[in-house]
Amino acid sequence: MNFKSVGCFIVIAFCYPAMSLFSQSSYPFEERLASAASFYENVEVRSAMADAINAPFYSLLTRQKEIHSQVLSPVAVEFELRKSEDSFYLLFKNELSYKYPVWGRGNYIIKRDLRSGDFLQIKIFLQNDEMSFIRLMPLDESRTSLEMSLYGVTIYNGIVLPVSIEDLSVSSFARVMHLTKDMIQWEEIFTDASYPEWEQVASLARRIGEDVDFLYESDDGAQDHLGRFVLIESGEPISGQAGAVNCSGFAKWVADGILISRGAESALNIESLKAPSETESRMDNPWSMAHLDRDPYFGLDWSRNLARFLRESEPGSPEAGLLDMDLRNVPFFEYKENIGYELEKLKSLLYLQAVKEPGYFYLGAVNSLYGKDPVLWQYYHIALFFPWFDENGDFQLEVLETGDISSLDNLKYRYPQSFVHLSKVKASKGFVSPWKPDSIE
Repeated sequence: MNFKSVGCFIVIAFCYPAMSLFSQSSYPFEERLASAASFYENVEVRSAMADAINAPFYSLLTRQKEIHSQVLSPVAVEFELRKSEDSFYLLFKNELSYKYPVWGRGNYIIKRDLRSGDFLQIKIFLQNDEMSFIRLMPLDESRTSLEMSLYGVTIYNGIVLPVSIEDLSVSSFARVMHLTKDMIQWEEIFTDASYPEWEQVASLARRIGEDVDFLYESDDGAQDHLGRFVLIESGEPISGQAGAVNCSGFAKWVADGILISRGAESALNIESLKAPSETESRMDNPWSMAHLDRDPYFGLDWSRNLARFLRESEPGSPEAGLLDMDLRNVPFFEYKENIGYELEKLKSLLYLQAVKEPGYFYLGAVNSLYGKDPVLWQYYHIALFFPWFDENGDFQLEVLETGDISSLDNLKYRYPQSFVHLSKVKASKGFVSPWKPDSIE
């Protein structure tokens, strides 16, 4: 979206009467759903500015940047006019922390042809993210098509609304939701920002993050059930390297901290985490079976076993199977057996999964073709993913790996064209660091 600003940078404020919201308040279900998600409307401003929205460009040249307050919404709205070489844009930007970002939740960007004035599209942003939006485009004088993108992944496309795009430019977002309710499962897109599960996930991630500096990265390191830092492969102590973990050792350290907070007397036994999680499908892969010295399934088995032990430690939980914690069913995404999902699309996937099942974090076994002589499909890294929505309805995704607070972008950069197999774990209310520098070794 390459455009430049038009007009003076003078801010003026207006306040419009409720006016029964122009007969827009007739979608109570959709309004409640959006409101609970802290997704705020700016239809008051757009409706009051209908003449400007439909005016030819030349008549808007002197239009100044304006800030408008609203009666039925808690956020102010900034209107701005911009133009590109052959189009002009009418921006209605919701306030966010006393600023008005272009890519903000609930923002409308109306694009029109510079010469003809025709409406070309409307973008409505679902998150504070350039790649998370609904795009409305005209089909004819009385119909509009809709597509939806979430963090760069198109999840809905080709949905037809029996209303002109001009009409939708001054309609509420609740009306868009209502017109598409038989085609879009809006309960999969919006969630209640006040759910206590969100704070539980966020709190656990913060608590773990407070202690990660006590650890440092070391090949094949982990803390065993006796509290010693040892080599995972051999069980031999790592002399003089307390706090030394690799990615697997870090995931175990987190699991041990949760288990100890639930009353466990000791950390997990390393050998129990190496146990194969399944064998039948592996036997069908003679190439991998012939190179078991490479331990190609280690990360998958380790993360599955951690998730299983954590599930069984939950009060009242029955004994869990090795595959019970696999994340296999996420709307719009196809699960590949023992491989999982594309790492590149993980943020949109975890957004939808968090809406579907609040209160979980995920152990991820990163996998792809890996190594040389031979090149094998291998599970070579483990990371932890903590998804939640904050009180403003903004989606947050914390990534922790190898004793560090990382990011999904960092992970994607280091492991391009990879997949991640996810095992889900219910976020615990407690976490006790299994080791600190002043601990007895």
